[in-house]
Order: sequence, then structure tokens, then C-alpha cells
Amino acid sequence: MPGDKYCVDASSLIKMKQDYPRKVFPTLWEKMEELVRVGRLIAPDEVQKEIEKDDLWGPWAKQNKKMFKRPDQDQINAAKDVVTRFPSIAKPGKFGPAADPFVVGLVRLENKRLSDSLLDSRTRCAVVTEERGPSRLPGACAQHKVTCITLVDLFQTEAWVFR
Repeated sequence: MPGDKYCVDASSLIKMKQDYPRKVFPTLWEKMEELVRVGRLIAPDEVQKEIEKDDLWGPWAKQNKKMFKRPDQDQINAAKDVVTRFPSIAKPGKFGPAADPFVVGLVRLENKRLSDSLLDSRTRCAVVTEERGPSRLPGACAQHKVTCITLVDLFQTEAWVFR
């Protein structure tokens, strides 16, 4: 529903770069940046670490640093809980940042905060990822009762139409 928040995984940012280049889809990029500006598109710092060396996303992340949330103790605890209950999400043997547990943990915290606030109780935060499969991010989302959508689902939820 429009008004929802989204926590984006690096896989969706990579897909956006590959399938929706800014020169071809400038309005899409502007709409995504507007979601960042109003605080509706977020990601944990770990996602920024995964994309910071990319020639497009590195500079973009610096310009849109507002969206990246530094892990506080609550987020660290939530990520640990995700790994404890869904160990395969930690991607054993992977060298470098592993954002997935932080993505799910951040969404869980956002949903708790939204449900505790006076905002419309239908407002929620969803994970945006291109990953597929029960042992990956969508499986962890299902385990933790977190909505998991794709980039195109986000476009549809926001009712964006490009002509």
C-alpha cells in the first residue's frame, strides 16, 4: 500500500542498475530517491558496505546516505536472532559484509515501531529483494513473518506507471 516503508537488499539495487539504467528510466530513479528523501526507503549499513565499491552505487549511496541505518544494539540483537532462528542466512564462508540478517532484523524493528505508533496500523515495512528460494532471504522473511517483495512489486505497490 502506498505509504509503506521498504528495506532494500543489495540484490534489488544491482537489478535496478542492470535492468533499469538511469539514462533510460530517469523518472524511476527520481521516484526511488524521493522514497529515500521522505524516509520510506531504508537499508542497514551492511547493504551500503556490499555496494560501496560499485561505480554507480558507491557514489549514489554517499548522496543518499540518509537511507542507511547504522546498527544500534537493538538492530544487532535482531540480526543475531535472525541468524539463530535461520542460520543459512548468515552465508557461511562468504567473505565480506553479510547484510541479509540485518535487513530482516531492521524490518522487524521497523514493523514493531510502526505498530507501536499512532500511524495507520496497516502501514508496514517490507523487504525488497531479488533473491529467491526458501534457504535465502525470502525464507528468513517467511520464518520471521516479514513481507518480502521484489523491485517490480514495489513499483506496483506504489502504483508507479511509466509512459
